[in-house]
Amino acid sequence: MNTTEIQYPALIYKSNRSNIFVANCIIKKLVGYGSSEKAAISNLEQILNKNVSDYPIRVKPVYKFLPNLVEA
Repeated sequence: MNTTEIQYPALIYKSNRSNIFVANCIIKKLVGYGSSEKAAISNLEQILNKNVSDYPIRVKPVYKFLPNLVEA
């Protein structure tokens, strides 16, 4: 049985001001915060999965901005 899994890219960086990690999902315009990269990604996945119960949503970490991810 095949299960569908949706992956959204999220830009991962460390905030200079508050010294926490940020997972910024550019496509959905949502942000997850955490004391580590893993915690920030986990928090963002919880936010994304809160509204959708049909299929699991995963966050794919991106560590530098790629302009071809966002289409005009």
